[in-house]
Amino acid sequence: MEYIQLPIAGEQLPPRNRIRSLHLCGLSKLASVVLARNPSMPSFQSTNPDAHLNRMLDYMYAEDRGAILILLTVFAFLPRFLLRWLMLFIEVGARWSGFAGAPFRMLQIALKGLVFTLYYTDFTPEKSIHKALNWETTMMGEGPISPGDPVKEAFIAARRASLENRNTSVTERLRRIRRLREYILENRESIIDHIQRDTGKSRSDALVSEIFGVLDHLVYIEKYAGKILRDKKVPTPLALMGKKSRIYYEPLGVILVISPWNYPFYQAVVPITSAYVAGNSVVYKPSEHTPLTGLVERIFSSAGFAEGLVNVVYGDGTAGQQLIAQRPDKIFFTGSERTGKKVMAQAAEGLIPVELELGGKDPMIVFDDANIVRAAAGALWGGITNLGQSCTSVERIYVQKGIYEAFRSELIRQTLQIKQETDTDGDADVGAMTTDFQVHTVKDHVDDARAWQALFHTGNEWDGKSRYIPPMVVDQLHPDCKLLHEETFGPLLPLIPFESEQEAIELANDSPYGLSASVWTKDSKRAVRVARAIVTGNVSINNVMLTEGNSALPFGGIKQSGFGRFKGETGLHGFCNVKSILIDANSGKMEANWFPYTAKKYELFTNMTVNLYSCGIRPFLKFIVSGLSLESYSGKAAKNGRKK
Repeated sequence: MEYIQLPIAGEQLPPRNRIRSLHLCGLSKLASVVLARNPSMPSFQSTNPDAHLNRMLDYMYAEDRGAILILLTVFAFLPRFLLRWLMLFIEVGARWSGFAGAPFRMLQIALKGLVFTLYYTDFTPEKSIHKALNWETTMMGEGPISPGDPVKEAFIAARRASLENRNTSVTERLRRIRRLREYILENRESIIDHIQRDTGKSRSDALVSEIFGVLDHLVYIEKYAGKILRDKKVPTPLALMGKKSRIYYEPLGVILVISPWNYPFYQAVVPITSAYVAGNSVVYKPSEHTPLTGLVERIFSSAGFAEGLVNVVYGDGTAGQQLIAQRPDKIFFTGSERTGKKVMAQAAEGLIPVELELGGKDPMIVFDDANIVRAAAGALWGGITNLGQSCTSVERIYVQKGIYEAFRSELIRQTLQIKQETDTDGDADVGAMTTDFQVHTVKDHVDDARAWQALFHTGNEWDGKSRYIPPMVVDQLHPDCKLLHEETFGPLLPLIPFESEQEAIELANDSPYGLSASVWTKDSKRAVRVARAIVTGNVSINNVMLTEGNSALPFGGIKQSGFGRFKGETGLHGFCNVKSILIDANSGKMEANWFPYTAKKYELFTNMTVNLYSCGIRPFLKFIVSGLSLESYSGKAAKNGRKK
């Protein structure tokens, strides 16, 4: 950890690469008094106390850390014999009973606990006292932990860290989030270099879709997470008068995040930080196709995240299965429908909550009153950003017949101006496909469309093998071709004409997916009407893929696109145990709905119910009278049983 804690005022404290010698002097004096003089035990200095104290302070609240350092400074100037007398006085005071001895007992526990913790523990899994004494560690009934097993070691570290993070204030977590944002902003160019090496994106594409999106998300949670995660007061019904109702948002524990290969940086940082700020720790498995090896560890470590809060495990689908077998407290998966079903099936065996963000076949509906040039530009960007490798890419473009020819011509014109390469200076629109297997999927859809006699207006020069697939505008599509029903995940822009609003809605909903959509028209009432009618999780009106651009909006799909919502208030609560609390006074009052049930209570409860749920002043007054009568009778019945 590079820095201590950022103060409230935002001033950065000096690096804590070494505890000041003054503090170590005080610690050594305290240890010499506290530790039993046993020649068979190693000396306190031999346990590397400065390094251990560094690590220990990383896990402490700022107030506790400051108090410890002040005490150690005092001990450094205190003569050893006075320190002995002080510890003796504390020990005697701790024997006093009741309230008088409580402060002494707390102080004794704090001082002895500090020394014994540093003496007996190395704060690292490899050198902990458990391993030194050859104790066998087990977890979740999985048997002994084998040394060198990255999956189980990740969960051991994560479970330890989750307990620490649970007791860390949201304010403290947000300070780390701020440092993370500052680090990403400062090191954006080297991060983009890494993203390009793994994905083949154009540089501007990486900046816009990965860096900008991450920074925007971090700013949002810095500003709003404290309020979103705060305990909430909710209304209490009149029948429960005198009671209070609250909602607590508590951490779940360890979150397993499994991310895809298309946005490897964004889909790592956003869910990890969402889970973390809610009080959890994270085990993260990147896609084996774009692992960004070492990058996630580096940015979180550099931002001061304590060991175990973010644990990265590399590997393929087998590693994912092994991670799920460790029974995380929740799984957040982004990827294909096929893999999502496998994740859900395995999670079901352990009743592990799962959130799935899967594929899409997003429709774009362009009415004849839309701005043609702007709508065509939106279709082009929405269809080929990241070379179409986005779950919310525009994959079906429905254009009203009155402007169909003009829209197609404009889309072709703009498409032919696209510059494609994996550049180094930002002077390119799109780069390459990331994986060969996705190239094969695109080729399959292209070949199928050609077999159905579809007309390709651009992209005919593609050889069917190169990862640099040019954007393809295509129309005259048969209703049964794959390009209209299966997720392509590539730079194809299929055009389909429609006549009426109802036909456009039916065509848009003719899909097993329901992730995102867009509606283009100057008629605001029609735009809202159509947006409501499309069966999907997200809709942008007169824009495209923009619901993802607002970090306050929850994101997710329905049907085969998955379930659950990510980002925004709903997304943060998704990483919480939403706990309902009802608070009553510790009185002798008996509840009307408790036993015994008698004919008299039935009559009184009926009167109260009828009056409570009837409208008007008169029933309300009768409710008060009947409620008081019921309360009085319930107390007597509880005391006397069924006696009249």
